Amino acid sequence: MLGQAFSITLPILISGLFFIASMKYGWFTSLHKPIDFGQRIGKTEIFGPNKNWRGALFYILGGTLITYLLHLLQPSQNWVAPVFSNEPLLLGLSSCSAYVLGELINSFVKRRIGITPGSQGKLLQKFIDNTDGALATGFVYLFAFNVSLDLLLAAFVISLVVHASTDVLMRRLKLKSK
Repeated sequence: MLGQAFSITLPILISGLFFIASMKYGWFTSLHKPIDFGQRIGKTEIFGPNKNWRGALFYILGGTLITYLLHLLQPSQNWVAPVFSNEPLLLGLSSCSAYVLGELINSFVKRRIGITPGSQGKLLQKFIDNTDGALATGFVYLFAFNVSLDLLLAAFVISLVVHASTDVLMRRLKLKSK
């Protein structure tokens, strides 16, 4: 079950690593434009500058590509979760778009309560900041694709470790401050 739980995290993990590389090496900088186009509600940005088209496209398109590859592996590899036997384009687009949507909702809320872009706020907000995309993706897996709750909980714990690890990587690469 641990391998299957890990496989559920791979579309976001691998696309996220490529997104980090794109920031480090300056790939696709023309897409580094805010999703909210700099628009504001009152004096506050809608999402902030860190929610950009480059990230959204890496996560949605890259994650969908990884989903497709897992779909091809699933029949012969028991470590790949059964959810990947579903139609890969639908699975990938819906789950990876949910990840981005979870990030955007959290960013929107953070702007409304006065947390500046790039910072996390207090303990509850830090937890939400580290789990927003995983929770949104989990809802899609649970309600649209009937993935078992125990498998999703294991994937959720793995995603917490992965998120913390990628934060460390981004700090070491000086792509993110504390």
